[in-house]
Amino acid sequence: MNQIIEYQDLDPARFYGEIVGGYRPAVLRGFVRHWPAVQQARQAPEALCQYLMRFDSGHEVDAVMTPPDQRGRLFYQPDMEGFNFVRNKVPVSKVIEQLARYSQFEAPPSVAIQSALIDDCLPQFAQHNVAPALPPSVRPRIWLGNTITTPAHFDESYNLACVVSGERRFTLFPPGQVGNLYIGPLDFAPTPTPISMVNFRDPDYARHPRFRQALDAALVADLLPGDALFIPPLWWHHVQSNGILNMMVNYWWKNEQPAPDAGTTFEALVATLQSMKHQPPELRAAWGAIFQHYVFDPAQDPSAHIPEHKQGVLNNARPRPLES
Repeated sequence: MNQIIEYQDLDPARFYGEIVGGYRPAVLRGFVRHWPAVQQARQAPEALCQYLMRFDSGHEVDAVMTPPDQRGRLFYQPDMEGFNFVRNKVPVSKVIEQLARYSQFEAPPSVAIQSALIDDCLPQFAQHNVAPALPPSVRPRIWLGNTITTPAHFDESYNLACVVSGERRFTLFPPGQVGNLYIGPLDFAPTPTPISMVNFRDPDYARHPRFRQALDAALVADLLPGDALFIPPLWWHHVQSNGILNMMVNYWWKNEQPAPDAGTTFEALVATLQSMKHQPPELRAAWGAIFQHYVFDPAQDPSAHIPEHKQGVLNNARPRPLES
């Protein structure tokens, strides 16, 4: 595995041009060390808990719990008919109380809030803890728990992940490693997008031999409180959170403005699979050429020869540069 590029004291003005425009993950050391929440976490877990509870609105958020024998790995049941965790709706303060209680256990259950919108559950937190470089329209989300492992998955959005408390290890893979990560069902996963079936803690190379190749291409980032990680869209990332109180705030955003009637790109993938899976190989290859021409070839504009007022769905089909 390879180490990821790191920036110290990054000027926020360089963020879009140098980091986002490069389409490579990057560690931003100390990017949010000025946050009051980070400063409280560095004092003690109890100080951070008290700080968060000051903002708690009582709004219920999704929280997951896995039994101790799962060691915090969010995954499927052995028969893959369900998942190995239960999900509840509770206020943030309730989760904090659980974490405080479980911190006394030798082998506690794993508990976590996953991606709750901070504006709902911790109003005013964002006013005191502002991410440099991002516009106010990009709203923060909280991830709070003890030891939790989120299997390798991707997001369709740009992602800035800011560690407040505890330690997090991200293992990242370029999109092209999809064939070496043994991805599970596209339409049934414990995360919004599909996950790798490989147990990173104890890989079964007899079942997943190509995972060795994925590890050769992997990037590893170990983050401490105050650090941030930029993850481009579609980069696979496996996240290991450690400690009795682990908190992260993340921001998702997209730089394009999709058409009003457009679904997500992931939905387009699923729809394409559904329409193509029974086609014979020669037709798949033919459609592949058409998709390449209209969607994936950056060297030509398939609508250039058509009057603009008649381009229809082809209008603005070529990607535009990222905006800061």
